[in-house]
Amino acid sequence: MQKSTPPRIDLYFDFSSPYSYLSVARVHRITQPLNITVRLLPIALGAIFQKLGWQSSPFLAQPRKLDYMWTDVARQARKYHLEFRQPTQFPVGSIQAARIANAYADASWHDSFCLQVLRAYFVHNQDIAQPEVISRILRGLDLNPEETMANASAEESKGLLRALTAQADALNVFGAPSLVVGQELFWGDDRLEDAVACCLSNTHERLTV
Repeated sequence: MQKSTPPRIDLYFDFSSPYSYLSVARVHRITQPLNITVRLLPIALGAIFQKLGWQSSPFLAQPRKLDYMWTDVARQARKYHLEFRQPTQFPVGSIQAARIANAYADASWHDSFCLQVLRAYFVHNQDIAQPEVISRILRGLDLNPEETMANASAEESKGLLRALTAQADALNVFGAPSLVVGQELFWGDDRLEDAVACCLSNTHERLTV
């Protein structure tokens, strides 16, 4: 029997992705009872889009698909008992939030920050590209906004976001949310449960080998 290692899901997401909001908002309530570790990994999805030849979200090129997406997200939010409000502006700049999250990836408040930024955008229709919006979230977490944001703007912190985005690209991530379990890639909020099942299956196999 091999030594057991804690099961883990790496959840790559973008703060301007509506389906990422759905996954981040519900992943812990699914995984915590199962003792599955989740790493929330915010990336600059736009950089991957550009590498794939897209200037922005592919939804913008297909108005019918964009309309369907908003209907679908609202429907899924009701299904999951999550608050949701279609934002006025889409997509929106999210680099600052992503840099903060990566600069403080090990902080106890990291996951709460990620969810609150997503809620600011997809529940309260706030422009998360604006420093004052991020500042309010940081103050609500009893943090110093000026110090935190300055640290996240340092070249080292910027490099962390670039490195994580490159890591996602190397894993063939092409959209958000993307969930990685071992060598398996699952794309989309509707594959969250499949990623959890894969995680549990991999753990069972290690225990029985």
